[in-house]
Amino acid sequence: MGLERIDFIREQLKSKKVVYVNQLAEKLFVSPSTIRRDLGHLEKEGLVRRFYGGAKLMEHPSNEIPFFTRKEENLAAKEIIAELAADLVADNQVISLDATTTAATLPRFLHNKENLKIITTSAQIALDCLDLLLPARIFCTGGWLSATSRGFTGETTRMRIAEYYTDLAFFSARAFSWENGITDVNEEDVCLKQEMIRRTRKAVFLCDHTKFDQISYRLVCGAAELDCLVTDRRPSDEWLKRLESAGVEVIFPE
Repeated sequence: MGLERIDFIREQLKSKKVVYVNQLAEKLFVSPSTIRRDLGHLEKEGLVRRFYGGAKLMEHPSNEIPFFTRKEENLAAKEIIAELAADLVADNQVISLDATTTAATLPRFLHNKENLKIITTSAQIALDCLDLLLPARIFCTGGWLSATSRGFTGETTRMRIAEYYTDLAFFSARAFSWENGITDVNEEDVCLKQEMIRRTRKAVFLCDHTKFDQISYRLVCGAAELDCLVTDRRPSDEWLKRLESAGVEVIFPE
């Protein structure tokens, strides 16, 4: 119910720009304190600014940068990571891709793979795979579609991910620190990443060098839950030692 409630609040914000705690509590049959907590989460995501008794939609929320704008950020690093990550994929495998722009770079490097099955939470990635004429079958999870991220969210999306077990799950996130693990800003997206990790044989974190020693809002997973990390630069000796001790394979350009 938590994710469905957040979905409802998001839709109210998009349509009305302003929401009020007591009105939401009455509509959703929950306490005002529950709504205040939900609005607190959305404020940490950068989606709203709270005021006494309610919240208003931010004009340019930090987690709603358009997909194609984000895709151009650190593009060279994303391409290096995608090319290295593609080497992990073998013919006839089932792989999953989250809705991040780093994962969206990967399909361009899969042309030499045969008979793949690609499961994705991203409408844009699914369309890109078709445009690239990849020799693969594409499954798009469906769910609530974000116009800015081009990805699906919500409980329906999570349930569809849970129906499939994959050989490889490729995902990215905003930040990675040893003490706090992999963290991201959007609670709904985090839940989808966690489901992908649970339902795969090999969880592969796509992490450019700017994300190390950073912290975001919501925990995705700890290092011990990773099988592989792919990055665009050689990590520090300290990071390499820590990841090796956790049993994580680290791939970077030589």
